[in-house]
Formats: sequence, structure tokens, C-alpha cells
Amino acid sequence: MIHDRFYSQWEQPTSLFGGGTVFSATVQIRIEKDGRISAFEIVKESGNFVMDDSVRKAGEGVKRIDPLPEGLGGGSAYTIRINFELE
Repeated sequence: MIHDRFYSQWEQPTSLFGGGTVFSATVQIRIEKDGRISAFEIVKESGNFVMDDSVRKAGEGVKRIDPLPEGLGGGSAYTIRINFELE
């Protein structure tokens, strides 16, 4: 669900398609118990500015998700990593 929420905000850069190159960026997201996104950072850049900028914009588009299920995050916040990949 978390992955899908961020991917739905991602406008994949069509100028990078083709050529057989795979662009991949990994983000780390901190989600508070109430579902608020308190941190979003790229922890592994793709090496391509257009790709990395599109991933940053996807992160800016999600401010909140559903509250965390009971037990997830140990009663506090939950940190997750998501990989954005463009072939």
C-alpha cells in the first residue's frame, strides 16, 4: 500500500526511456503512527538528475497515508525504503 501510494504520485520521465539503461533510486520514508510522512529522503540516487528530481517530486506529493496498523513501528514511527526503477 505504501509503495503504491508513492508510485501513484511519480511522473516517470519519458525522456529517459530506451537505450537499455536502467535508472534506479532508493528512498527512505519515515511514517508517524498517525500516517503523517515526517521524512522522505533519497538514500541512493540514480545518477541522473531528471530521474532523481522526478522521485523527489513524488515524495513531495504524499504528505499522509492511512494510520499505521497496530504493532507496526513499535508504537511510534515506521521507516521503510522504496526503490523507484525506470528501464
